[in-house]
Amino acid sequence: MSIMNPQQQIQQLQECIQDCKGVVKELQNITQKAKQTELKSTLKESAHHLEMCIHECDFATKAAD
Repeated sequence: MSIMNPQQQIQQLQECIQDCKGVVKELQNITQKAKQTELKSTLKESAHHLEMCIHECDFATKAAD
């Protein structure tokens, strides 16, 4: 395992953020297609939780710059 410099860490974090945003969009699309109320609620909650994680990672990225 190699040690990354701060710029590499920021880049990796930004890539992770983009991947997570894609997952949020997928969850939102699945939510729209879901028929069961309980399933919709769980999917919405999952997407919301991931969005909060994205915001925290975004904050960490900006603080590291």
